[in-house]
Amino acid sequence: MLEVVVLVALLVVAGAAGLIIWIRRVASCARIIEAPASEREAILAGDVLCRHSITSGSLAVLEFFDWGIRLRGHLISRWIVPTWEARYSELAIAEQVTLPQSRIAVWLRLKDGQGGIGFFRLPTFDVLRLLEEHGVPVDRSVARVRRVQELYRLP
Repeated sequence: MLEVVVLVALLVVAGAAGLIIWIRRVASCARIIEAPASEREAILAGDVLCRHSITSGSLAVLEFFDWGIRLRGHLISRWIVPTWEARYSELAIAEQVTLPQSRIAVWLRLKDGQGGIGFFRLPTFDVLRLLEEHGVPVDRSVARVRRVQELYRLP
């Protein structure tokens, strides 16, 4: 009986440690700027693609404002989806990318080369159209990458 209690305790500790590590890794993809308070122009549901997380099940929303964009999780998925904000002027390009056995994502690359983030939504044309309307350069060709880490390298 003692062995069962010890095993359960070890599994709980290992599960909690794994969850904490996962949450911290996902949080490393976050990017928060001093965004002004303003009303949303549009909101699109989808999923996120970043260095340490790929979600599925419409766990994220991409919000469009007059100043820029905010990608975040819903109330129940905020611990698994990082909040990522950027002004339109900071975005170098929005490009379509796909991983093996994956959907097409819109990869949002920053001008300073300090990372980016992906947003899954099918179809992607509405995301690209909204970004283009705000002056963000768009590449509609689909780049195939083997690993997410390739997206963090400068083109």
